Amino acid sequence: MSIPAVEESWARIEAWLARHAPVSRARLRPPAAGEEIRAAERELGLMFPPDLVASLRCHDGADHGEGAPEVAYYGPPARVADIVRHTAMLRDIGTDLGDVDGDEDELGAYWRQEWLLITLGAAGQASDGLFLTVRPGPGHGRVGHSRTEDAPVFTPWSSLRHLLADFAEALEEGRPFAGRVPVGIDGELRWEDDRSVVSDPVSPLALAARSAEPEPPAPGGPADLSAPTPTEDRGAGPRLTFVRVAPPRPQPLPDQPDLVFAEGLTPAELLRRLGAIPATVRPRSRPHAEHAAASPWAAHRPMVRAGTTGGWAYAVQEEGAAQFVRPEVLRAVSEGTRAVALTRQGPEVRRTVVVDGVPDEEAVRLVMSPRENVASVPDRMLARRLGVDPWPGSTAAYARLLTELDGEFGIRYRPGDDAGTGLPSALLLPLLDDLPDPACGPAGEVRGFDLAALVDRTPPERLRRACAAQLRRLAAETGIDAYPEIADALARTGRAERNGPDAGERLGPDAREPLGLDAATNLGLGVGDPLDLRIRTLAAETWAARQSVRDGTGPVGPEDLSAWIAREGAAQALRAFVLLPVPMAAERILGLRLSARWRDELATDLGEVGTQPAAGRVNS
Repeated sequence: MSIPAVEESWARIEAWLARHAPVSRARLRPPAAGEEIRAAERELGLMFPPDLVASLRCHDGADHGEGAPEVAYYGPPARVADIVRHTAMLRDIGTDLGDVDGDEDELGAYWRQEWLLITLGAAGQASDGLFLTVRPGPGHGRVGHSRTEDAPVFTPWSSLRHLLADFAEALEEGRPFAGRVPVGIDGELRWEDDRSVVSDPVSPLALAARSAEPEPPAPGGPADLSAPTPTEDRGAGPRLTFVRVAPPRPQPLPDQPDLVFAEGLTPAELLRRLGAIPATVRPRSRPHAEHAAASPWAAHRPMVRAGTTGGWAYAVQEEGAAQFVRPEVLRAVSEGTRAVALTRQGPEVRRTVVVDGVPDEEAVRLVMSPRENVASVPDRMLARRLGVDPWPGSTAAYARLLTELDGEFGIRYRPGDDAGTGLPSALLLPLLDDLPDPACGPAGEVRGFDLAALVDRTPPERLRRACAAQLRRLAAETGIDAYPEIADALARTGRAERNGPDAGERLGPDAREPLGLDAATNLGLGVGDPLDLRIRTLAAETWAARQSVRDGTGPVGPEDLSAWIAREGAAQALRAFVLLPVPMAAERILGLRLSARWRDELATDLGEVGTQPAAGRVNS
């Protein structure tokens, strides 16, 4: 296919900017003078490729500042002066790093002498812009990307001419360019992510459901290598014996798990409040619990065991993400009673007391221990000693605070004493995180969109209706509207918007306020209700997918993780729409939209089609 000339592509770019982004069009500079280009070539000791010369003879880059036309996230086109100054700077950095030119891989250096910077990069950082290589050979004139935090790479464009042709076509057709879609907003060229997610991501929890819980590990352990080994009697005479000497094994570190105690509860009730999955409840010893929690059956969900001591129920976290440091968990555990948590996270040991959901600030004990397994070695280097306690101060603090529980609360418990006992235990479906405090208010801007102006100019009921419509669009984009609990909630919120909120579904008279706790109950957002369980399950799917991708095990891939992240975010946006003021919910909903056309769709939902709202119309 014939590639348009540089001059033709620039004419198309200028025409689109003039129609949809005149502010950005005005930022394009006049043509560079031929003598200025030749002077730059002499200063850098390189001949500019013909495509670069032709581009600079159309526009000497762009003026910096607000509204400058950017080539997606690669930044605005560089001026001749930018090319000279920043190329020289990057050359100096490469020299300081010891980069040398040669026949080795061209990308195996921070910056090559034969590279010319042609865009200023994200946020004007020259080290994150595009470059042209003028190295002799078949790759002459190819476009590369110099990345601040990573090694440079070559882009798909074999020349600046190809890049400008794709740029012009992306503007005219509104299609993705380098993964982003160009839009005209308030007279400026901006770039929106136009994302999509797989419609049927691999489910870690579904895989877990097809796995069986492993049986308890067999008693016993590895053979004692220090015991004498019988040898065959080969008769009298001299024998050569090899003796392997090893340093003594360090003593194991103390057993100091996270603990929570709840006064007057039974172990079964404590497990329920923690979010135990009923089908996983059974007696387990500690080795059994740890063995099960490490298996595919657990899908990275937390495992706890529960027992009693005196008048208190207690839970020990055996595996999984820490739960007893979370305020929402301690609030649920302490409902109608009091709870005491003792947790250790590396250098930090914390004792927390909560009475009927309210933390007792005076009863908090917090100890931070310095790391003590680091030693100085020659040349001012530091090394870590292996097999020793890195935070002995925290170890001592944990033991001291555990002893104090007996004197202050009558709680007598020693970790390890119940390790071999089959205590009631379960995997948890973790409780949802608390939403932000409504008093904090929304951000004034989201994705470059003036949310504060929208809230100020829009009647409350219209704003709520538009946010409900945006929420439904988000649900469809991410696929969560296929879940019956979420589809029902979306339908009911939609009916409330069309017919006016029911008397019991409004916390206050202002339509910008949350629908309220009554609405949350009616929609199934109470702890353990269908919608609540669905959102918690999505959170568990996301966590399990993230751990699987990090470990590189199993069939869950990055595209599956992206889908679960999008689904959980959309479900949490539904929860925010019910429980938070509408402006705060709008910030979350708009921030999560996948389509690059969300601004136009919001204008439609607000009834502003055909107008030019202050927040910015999108043209493409």
